[in-house]
Amino acid sequence: MRFRFYLVVTIYFLFTFSSSLAQEGFPIQIGPKKISSAQFSSLYRRLIESDSIKPDNKNKFLSDYLDLSLKLVAAEDEKLAETPGFQEEYASFRKELASPYLVDNDKVNALVKEAYLRLKDEKQVAHILVKLPANPSPGDTLIAYQKIDNLYKKLKAGEDFASLAQRFSDDELTAKKGGNLGFITSLQTQYAFENKVYELALGEYSSPIRTSTGYHIIKILKQRPNQGKIRLAHILISVPVEAGTPFQVEAKKKIEQVEAYLKKGESYEDVCRNYSEDPYSKGRGGELRRWYYSSDLSEELQDKLFGLQRLGDISEPIRTNLGWQIFKLLDKKPLLSYEEMAEYLRQKVNTDPERSALIRQSFMKRVRGENRVAILEESKKMALERFARDRVGDEPWLQFPLFKVLDKSFTIQEFYQFIIAQQRRKVKELGYLPAVSEATWLEEFIDSQTLQAEEQHLETKYPAFKEQMGEFLEGSLLSKITDREIFDKSLDSLRQHAYYQQNLSLFTMPVRAEVKLISSDNAKTLTDAMELLKAAPYPMNKRYPDILFKLGQSELTANAKKVLQELGLLMSKNRDYVVEVTGHIDASEQDTLSEGRVNQAIKFLASKGINQVRFIEKDEGKLVSASKTDKSKNARVSFRLFSQSMDDVVKRFNAIKPKSLEAIEGYFKKGEIPVLDAQSWQVGKKNLEYEGRYVYLEIKKVEEQRVKTFDECRSGIIRDLQAQLDKEWLQKLKNKYPIVIQQEELQKLMQ
Repeated sequence: MRFRFYLVVTIYFLFTFSSSLAQEGFPIQIGPKKISSAQFSSLYRRLIESDSIKPDNKNKFLSDYLDLSLKLVAAEDEKLAETPGFQEEYASFRKELASPYLVDNDKVNALVKEAYLRLKDEKQVAHILVKLPANPSPGDTLIAYQKIDNLYKKLKAGEDFASLAQRFSDDELTAKKGGNLGFITSLQTQYAFENKVYELALGEYSSPIRTSTGYHIIKILKQRPNQGKIRLAHILISVPVEAGTPFQVEAKKKIEQVEAYLKKGESYEDVCRNYSEDPYSKGRGGELRRWYYSSDLSEELQDKLFGLQRLGDISEPIRTNLGWQIFKLLDKKPLLSYEEMAEYLRQKVNTDPERSALIRQSFMKRVRGENRVAILEESKKMALERFARDRVGDEPWLQFPLFKVLDKSFTIQEFYQFIIAQQRRKVKELGYLPAVSEATWLEEFIDSQTLQAEEQHLETKYPAFKEQMGEFLEGSLLSKITDREIFDKSLDSLRQHAYYQQNLSLFTMPVRAEVKLISSDNAKTLTDAMELLKAAPYPMNKRYPDILFKLGQSELTANAKKVLQELGLLMSKNRDYVVEVTGHIDASEQDTLSEGRVNQAIKFLASKGINQVRFIEKDEGKLVSASKTDKSKNARVSFRLFSQSMDDVVKRFNAIKPKSLEAIEGYFKKGEIPVLDAQSWQVGKKNLEYEGRYVYLEIKKVEEQRVKTFDECRSGIIRDLQAQLDKEWLQKLKNKYPIVIQQEELQKLMQ
């Protein structure tokens, strides 16, 4: 819609009005506002250099410039910027824009470079952990430290690290492996832990260190260069770890059969499409759409997958939590350069709690100096000593200045009020009052006031910030006054209906035909396609794995839920898909179970946001048996995929030979489809040949020329109304704020 155009154009045509211009000339005056030569020239030259203005559109630029200037003058004259709603929006944007200016970028850059240098090495790490509770008391901390210190002494006395980890580490996942965490690199653990890891040499262990988890002793087991990243494809035979022995045996046989096919030289992609049980990747030949670093994988997978050397190499079958997998190496890249990774690392550094705390500390140290923070030591001593004492509230010493930020003083009483407010907030957030000293509260209070002073003076310190805020001010003013004068008025239904009645001739619908047209370069292809495209939903050539149930039950198993979860995602991504859900039972089971199983599957899919109208329910009971010997295979629900779109069927044919099949349906007018134009427009079906193609043409309905209904052309009415309102508004503004141009001076600037 046209009103949105102004927001885009504003980016190019922003300028700053000033009531005290000290420039040599004013080539443009709009009402009471003057635009200096320097202002106009600065904008004009910038747009010329960016190729936004060319010799053939200079006049268009000037016209748009004057139109926007008129609207901004009107907004300023009406003092829109002083309204409460605008002030709130302005303050919100200012706060967001200020964020990059309230950070120590030098410290950020140093931490980013440090992270990159560490990324060059991967270290296999083991640790012994003594946990601390979430909010440890001094007693908890002392007990934990004494325990870790005792273990450290045992290590120094010569006891084996792995043995101590197995017996005493509180990390249940790694204790049984002698504390082995596997290979790690930068940005994967807490910063304090990482620092110690990269201080240690191969074979060394650390003294106790503390993180939010507890106390650790760390040992470096191995070290190697970063192996970069790999991209993989996989063939999956799905079987949960907890599945029964028959399922495990069957899965093992399937993966061995897959391996046998691959060893015979069968195409990996073809084998994957036929046998893989991953519905998302099998259609792509097993391609997994992400890159893997070694630290993303278990230690066993690291060795086996990064051990694949050449592109196209295939792994042996590997048992994982998903089932049995055979991987293929699709691509392999070394660690990216610093320039390529810098932005990603910057984001990681800024969101890491420990690193962001260091960045804030560094920033606050700098701005305390720049904002001349001065603490009165005598008042500080008094404030810290007397906070816990009873007081009435009018004691003279409460008004003593405690510290200054720039030229503003803050009293002891203001500091106490800050503490009380923060304590209340903490209790509300956490449900308890954390142990924080008055000295820590004082540092927070000084930081908050210093930060506030820094924020208030950003326009003075940073010209770029001032310019960005000016651009937002003018862009937002233009948006608001345009919404009021054009957009809001164009949405008035009475105004729309009046415009519609006055301009019926503009909304004429030409003669149209509702058509279904299928064409192919081959007669047999056309016949096959017509059979599939008789009526929606159309059958698709997509297989989807069955879900199995325990005999006599209709409850979904964990593996069934996993399959349904993936089916739900597939349908969410493909809005035209419809699924036929068919229930089956073994001959030994009750008849009602098949319907119950269908209901359970549909209920699960519906809970994932799939609309009920996209299911076709079918109950085949014991009619179609999957196995005569294994009853568990008969207790199942099977799926068939259909689509409401003919395009999904067309893709099947064109995958083998591009453009072998084309199919469209809908309303069309003269001149849109040549083969339709060549026929008489009469309702009916026909087969014909046209320009070397075999064509099936069905004309379902022919609509004569008519005037569109109001609802059919409402969007066009709104668009036309906006153009009309804009034109009328500009004329009013030109009458109210006459434009005076010094042509000779302006032409010199636009040369």
